[in-house]
Amino acid sequence: MKKLHNVMLLLVLLFSIHAVLYAQQPKKENLSVLFVGFDPAVPVSEEIINSPAGTGGMSPERFREDMKTRYNAFESYLKEYFTTVKAVDVKSYKMEMSKNYDVTIFDQSIDPWEKAQYSPKYKPAKYLTEDFDFATVFIGHTAPLLGGSIGLKLDWLCLCLDADAHHLKSEHPIFKGPFPVKLTMVVKPTPDGIFHYESGKDIPKEIPMWRVQTEGYLEGKGYRLGLVSRGDGFTDSPDAEYISGGVSSKDVGAVAIGRHGNFLLWGFSASPDYMTDEAKQVFANAVVYIKDFKGKKPIARKYDDRIIIRTEIDDMIAKLNQESFEKFKGYMAEVNISMKEGVKKLSDKKQSGAKLTEMEESILEAQSQPIPIPTWEQYLQQTAQSFYKPEYLKNVDKLKKYLLENKKFMYYDEKGIYVDEDVKKLGIGNNDIKLLQKCITLLKSGKETELANAVLLRYTGMKKTAQEWEKWLTDNSSKLFFTEAGGYKWLIDTTK
Repeated sequence: MKKLHNVMLLLVLLFSIHAVLYAQQPKKENLSVLFVGFDPAVPVSEEIINSPAGTGGMSPERFREDMKTRYNAFESYLKEYFTTVKAVDVKSYKMEMSKNYDVTIFDQSIDPWEKAQYSPKYKPAKYLTEDFDFATVFIGHTAPLLGGSIGLKLDWLCLCLDADAHHLKSEHPIFKGPFPVKLTMVVKPTPDGIFHYESGKDIPKEIPMWRVQTEGYLEGKGYRLGLVSRGDGFTDSPDAEYISGGVSSKDVGAVAIGRHGNFLLWGFSASPDYMTDEAKQVFANAVVYIKDFKGKKPIARKYDDRIIIRTEIDDMIAKLNQESFEKFKGYMAEVNISMKEGVKKLSDKKQSGAKLTEMEESILEAQSQPIPIPTWEQYLQQTAQSFYKPEYLKNVDKLKKYLLENKKFMYYDEKGIYVDEDVKKLGIGNNDIKLLQKCITLLKSGKETELANAVLLRYTGMKKTAQEWEKWLTDNSSKLFFTEAGGYKWLIDTTK
């Protein structure tokens, strides 16, 4: 009897352990996922190992160490959450492979199908085609490398994202499920870089943050850097959404997690071995979330990641004063001190006989001389850019007035940002649908048809007759939107 009792106790104990372990395991989502990374069984060239674009800024030593586990860690982790998971090396990946999966995750950059062109005009290498409409997650630096040539807003603002998120949209679906998430927010000092931008003027000295990684690159151990994209203009089209920012050296609106069409940027760099438990749940939710955007390609394509949008005019105006000038000089002095310290460390390292990496050599060369501190005139020229005139040197208010009055008429192309005199003549801002209506009215009346056709072509990329324009506007007026990041164009919202 005692023996039977012991057996029963053992069974109950085993059942309890099994129940606890089972409860800790997420219920798998019926999803097929393709993971693309560096298979440790496939050799990687020294060129990639010593290139920030190849390693995400990770030190060569740390990269070699990380490569032994990262690929397998992602494969194992994904198999805990999803029913079907396939991991392939970057050299084996072909675009058609994504057809067979609900979501493709790029952890490393694949080989381009068309190499970069440097003459007569630079054209970036092409990795994906514009008709690539499969649900995709980019991890860190892979987003701009693979998406730049197809006009994604997931651009390379800065490879400087650390381990914490802030200003996250906690109501967003990736923080809700299907895998449960309890966000642990901790108030921490606001990243200093935020205060170097006008957008950081009213940001508190401390803000709530969410820990995404157990280690970040700022700890100085050579870990992989995350990436943030430009926030300015990011949400000026219905195909894009900001989800979270993160600790970086850039402005408060820089995008650490965001979506453009069928592509999702997970700017944080950690492999599952270095993700927090909460981040593991959120990343898995992000994979589930992007699945529903399969076939929903970006509408507003950002082919020029340096495009100047009108918020920069606001920043320009805000900086045109002596207070901002003095603040800028102080900042540049701090930068020079930091550069001097960094150069000394690298010089000492080199003199000790240690070999510098390619990146360290370039830093040593580029930062060996201090950055000149500008005069007020130089500062004004740098800030006002093409709008600068000598007469503004003693009358900055006149420049501010000009910028404010003409802001709605500004246009950007390969020449830079300037006032569109055609639009100014019509007296209607280019982001006002009344401009299109005015041009169509002119065409119908036979007045100033050359001007009207030029404006319509510039802001829609199309040519039509007056009757065709009228029908087009009637059919699409409720779906039209204006994008600056997408090239100062009126486009149709195809998500409606």
